[in-house]
Amino acid sequence: MRKLDGMVLGLILLNGGVILAEDIGSSKLSETVISTEKFGTNILKTAKNITVITKEDIEKSGAKEIEEVLRSVPGVYITGTNAQDFSNEVILRGQVPGKSGQNILVLVDGSSINSTTDTGAFDLTLIPIETVERIEVVPNGGNVLYGEGAVGGVINIITKTPQNKKYYGKLGIERGNYIRNYNVNIGSKLSSNIGAEVTYLDKITDGKKHHSEKELEYVGVKTSYKTNDSELLLGYRRGEKNSKFSGAVDKKDKRKSNSTTEAEEIQDILSLNYNLKITNDLNFIFDGDYKKRTYSSTGVKKINGVSKRVPSTDRDTKTYYLNPQIKYKYLEDSYVVVGLDYSKGKSDYQSQSHKSTGSSTTNTFTNRESVGAFLTNNMVYDKFLLTQGLRYQKIDYKLENRNNPKKSFEHSFEENAYELTGTYFINNNFSTYLTYTRAFRAPTADEAGSWNSVNGKFDVQTSDTIEFGGKGYLNDIYFSTAIYHSKTENEIFYLTQSSGETSGNYNFYDPIIRTGIEISSEQYIKKFTFNESISYIHHEIDGGKYDGKKVPGVPNFIASLGVNYEIMDKFNINTTLLYRGGSFAMYDYHNKLGKQGGYSEINVNANYSLENGITIYAGINNLFDKEYYHAKCSTLKEEISYFQGTRRNYYVGFKYEF
Repeated sequence: MRKLDGMVLGLILLNGGVILAEDIGSSKLSETVISTEKFGTNILKTAKNITVITKEDIEKSGAKEIEEVLRSVPGVYITGTNAQDFSNEVILRGQVPGKSGQNILVLVDGSSINSTTDTGAFDLTLIPIETVERIEVVPNGGNVLYGEGAVGGVINIITKTPQNKKYYGKLGIERGNYIRNYNVNIGSKLSSNIGAEVTYLDKITDGKKHHSEKELEYVGVKTSYKTNDSELLLGYRRGEKNSKFSGAVDKKDKRKSNSTTEAEEIQDILSLNYNLKITNDLNFIFDGDYKKRTYSSTGVKKINGVSKRVPSTDRDTKTYYLNPQIKYKYLEDSYVVVGLDYSKGKSDYQSQSHKSTGSSTTNTFTNRESVGAFLTNNMVYDKFLLTQGLRYQKIDYKLENRNNPKKSFEHSFEENAYELTGTYFINNNFSTYLTYTRAFRAPTADEAGSWNSVNGKFDVQTSDTIEFGGKGYLNDIYFSTAIYHSKTENEIFYLTQSSGETSGNYNFYDPIIRTGIEISSEQYIKKFTFNESISYIHHEIDGGKYDGKKVPGVPNFIASLGVNYEIMDKFNINTTLLYRGGSFAMYDYHNKLGKQGGYSEINVNANYSLENGITIYAGINNLFDKEYYHAKCSTLKEEISYFQGTRRNYYVGFKYEF
């Protein structure tokens, strides 16, 4: 807590007496974002505590994966309790570990990568950070626009588009004690209207622990066609990842692996984005994609006394998505947006148990179809911006249980989402807002296939949230803050045998209450850039057998402090301090096993760009080799397994751009 108190004091001092050298706050407020409205609006008009991370921010941070750069975002923390090395879980505003992927919608260029026809989880390591132009993080937003799955918020990753140059490219090489990375990007302006580029990356990450390795091979192709009134983007990307999971640490030998799991995941995505300006008052957008994901894993089991590597999980998922939208401007600054979306997918899933015979225990085939319609109205009156949003969505399941036909079922959900927002512009530099949202999500295909009903419940999760916030800049200090309160009904949990339940997915019996505050700020003092964020969340279960208990795996405090020093033109050093408070172990719903300690971590990196297009960089993560762990309660009995965080590691690299 002393470190955290120091951060809070530093935040107060910096916000109280710093005079910046340049007007950064004004440019941040006017920056266009597309996550809350695909047609684009600026941060000052966005009634959310939105965070925008630019490619310049990414380069200065030295982040090797997208999840690393997200660690400084207010309300976001990373946990490694999924036991899959190099693929940690991103938690936003206290979403339940193990379910955050189903409550946060992750978009790449407007299309979701966490398919509800599948597990709903997302893997950010399949998207190389080298391809990213910007990232927009929108807590408590997106359910009206994007539909179920955006209960906690939206992470929108916008990748780089073909440049307006005859020829251009980038070549990068990076090595370290844990990493080896080669990447190349080549593009060209083929004509006055057409551009194209290709990206290839091969990255190997090797952990300190035994049986801990990841290899990612990525290919991306993007083409653009532009006219004065329209733009068409066609893209294809393929990510292939091979992994070994180390699992929980051994008490006697912390490098020893208790896991034999090896996995291969392949994701292919074809995408289309079309934007047309029909008239000065009428615009049309169409997004569509086709996604195919295959995942297979194996483990070592003893069969008749002989150790063999045998299949563990196999999943094959295909999904289509279509989303047309029209924006009509009916007054000078007032407009309405109307849209439809349709998705259809199928998932073939098999899970094996090899305790004795190697027989199949799960074998399901799921069809999932969804259709939605939404409308938002944005009306400006004097210094007020009033927004109303409404969504209707219908979701149909058809699940075939091949092993146990009696457990096959068909089920339909119909649900609405709402949003009411009032924004008041104090002046050109300040805005404050009050928002009410009602969001929902239905079980994913994976959850529905392993559902355990309580009193016949098989229902949609709903969440009502009130948020008050503001943003602006004063004396050239940029800041953004939000206070929120949410109540979630029928929250979808994975309850375990150690909690006295039959392990499986449930609608939770009682409401979950989350109340929080988020503060972030950024300042410049000559050659220094300071940025800080601090988030506090109070969370508890309201009523029933777990009344008053904290949500397991969710800390109350998270904070970050960053300092960037421009030693000279094109030469900077960046330092980031991250703090995560203690929490009860994941799955410890009774809060019996004690609060697990938090941790802090310091990362340092430097970048130097030469005049000839070459950039040299180096960095050290976890500078002081802080030993920390992510805690998870066993699903069978009340004991804790510990998953070790990343220890000190370094990297050096260079890139050449032309």
